[in-house]
Amino acid sequence: MTQQLLELTGIGGDRLHVDWVSSAEAKRFTEIVTEATEAVRKRGPLDVSKYDLQLRAAEMVVKGEVMRWLVGKQHKITSAGDVYGRPWKEEKLQQVLDDALLREYQKSLIYLAIKSGTTSVRQVAEQTEIEVLRVSYLLADLEQKKLVEFTGMEESIPVFAAL
Repeated sequence: MTQQLLELTGIGGDRLHVDWVSSAEAKRFTEIVTEATEAVRKRGPLDVSKYDLQLRAAEMVVKGEVMRWLVGKQHKITSAGDVYGRPWKEEKLQQVLDDALLREYQKSLIYLAIKSGTTSVRQVAEQTEIEVLRVSYLLADLEQKKLVEFTGMEESIPVFAAL
């Protein structure tokens, strides 16, 4: 999931490598480190300032309860079923997790854009590179959660502010 979040930010999931290696597997450890080093080298140095908004949005997702709750329930849902006892296939749950990750990441981007002073839906869409219709849809969710509010109209354009 962290690799997927890094892909969404544009940083690249291949910058993160997680693997299990026994202390008796020196050769395998060397191969893994070499592979990880090459992947990062191909990407080049990470310009953190270029990804400031995306990194802050990713941090919000990781700290938020939605993804923590979903990931925490993942094993139970796939092994014992949901609260109604219905079994879930890994693929179905993974799709739900992927959709939730994208939604939470985009909501965080939108919130941070508005918090930084971007006020219109079109400006938010340009800054975050999210479709205008999707921004509008997610703004409704952010309003419901009392993270942003509609503050009025400026020249027939709806204006929003972060709370």
